[in-house]
Amino acid sequence: MRISRTAPRRILSAGIAVAALGAGTLVLGGAARANSQPVTFQLKNIVILPGESDRALSPDGVYGRADGTWVYAVSSKPLTDAGASLGLPDGVSVKVGVPGPSSSCAAATETAGVYTCDVVSSSSPFASPVIGASDAAHDGTVAYYGAVFVPRGGNVADAVTRVKTVGSSPANGPTSEQTAKVTVETSDHVARNTVRLTTPDLAAGKSVTQQVTVHAVDPGKLHLLFNSAAGQPSWPTFPTPVGVKVTDSTATPAGSCNHVTSDLNSPTTIVWCDLPAGDSTISYTLAAQPEMASWKVDVRAEYQVLTWGAGNPVANSTFALQGTAPEPSGSPTASPTASPTQTPTDPATTPAPVGTTSQPSAPTPTPTGSPAGTAAPVVPHPGNTGNTGGTLASTGTDDLAPAVGGGLALIAGGALALVALHRRRASHR
Repeated sequence: MRISRTAPRRILSAGIAVAALGAGTLVLGGAARANSQPVTFQLKNIVILPGESDRALSPDGVYGRADGTWVYAVSSKPLTDAGASLGLPDGVSVKVGVPGPSSSCAAATETAGVYTCDVVSSSSPFASPVIGASDAAHDGTVAYYGAVFVPRGGNVADAVTRVKTVGSSPANGPTSEQTAKVTVETSDHVARNTVRLTTPDLAAGKSVTQQVTVHAVDPGKLHLLFNSAAGQPSWPTFPTPVGVKVTDSTATPAGSCNHVTSDLNSPTTIVWCDLPAGDSTISYTLAAQPEMASWKVDVRAEYQVLTWGAGNPVANSTFALQGTAPEPSGSPTASPTASPTQTPTDPATTPAPVGTTSQPSAPTPTPTGSPAGTAAPVVPHPGNTGNTGGTLASTGTDDLAPAVGGGLALIAGGALALVALHRRRASHR
């Protein structure tokens, strides 16, 4: 019996082609989704000191594929009038075209106070002008800034006009246009914010409530970090537990708090709160396992008013873990304020005696040029498990479902064709 060789080849070619078409559908579906996803972002209010280094006006987070042009505006007045001329407050300056985030930026032609920054998808999306305040800038000086993102090929001239009115409809959450403000505050002003800790001891198998009292002249973020106290052995490396966790955290009469659910030696901020101006009491509960080692623990509370630089108020206090086993031996901890994710600082106050209340602290210096409180927790955003300030793209699984389904069906069809070929050839052997 004569066996045809051309038919199997045709089946083989068809199967490969169908499978390739299915894979192509998946790739093209993903590419179409990436190209069509609008870029959204979040600006943040910034507080700076007079005379410190220039700071970027970059978004706090960018979501989507940033390939196009940022259009920024900076003014001494809110951005609500397209016909208004934009001028900077006294003592405030904006720079573009210098090394760093503003290297791809330039002043817009014939429109004072507006700046454009080109970005491509293969580079950092955080291009922006930089802003600074001179030593002569007055306390309370405010500059308003806004941004609009224009995808490549879009109308930049229209965005230059639109950015001057972004303050008319302030956004709550990431959008394609945003506004925020930069406030200049002197060290004396920031020092009027005070922090006080009350940290009773904790016995094995028990729980205890500790408190932070904040007198806030300005709204800000409170961050609490825990570490082995000075002179004690270093804590075991996370995730090895120390046997103590925070079980709840609250702020009264206003504000909101969150906390991690892992042990106190977790290398991050353990409790963090957003607080309004006014007097607030933050309470958090520590719970200990029935068996744990005795230890002395340092608590560091930082009230973040300044976005960067030196001067945020800090308080430290020490309490005892009254365990069922003696204090472990080992190398002593060098500094009660050092944390694996935090810039070490020199506290302006001495840790309070065990089980007592600390004294209100003076602001603690942070090395200039370092973000204040680098132990800030990562706050998840929709479609993201941890925002580190990079470009975040939505998974868009619902949008990709038709393309994925079609692609998989075509791949399956190709596979069946190949199976049929194999069986046919086997039957003729």
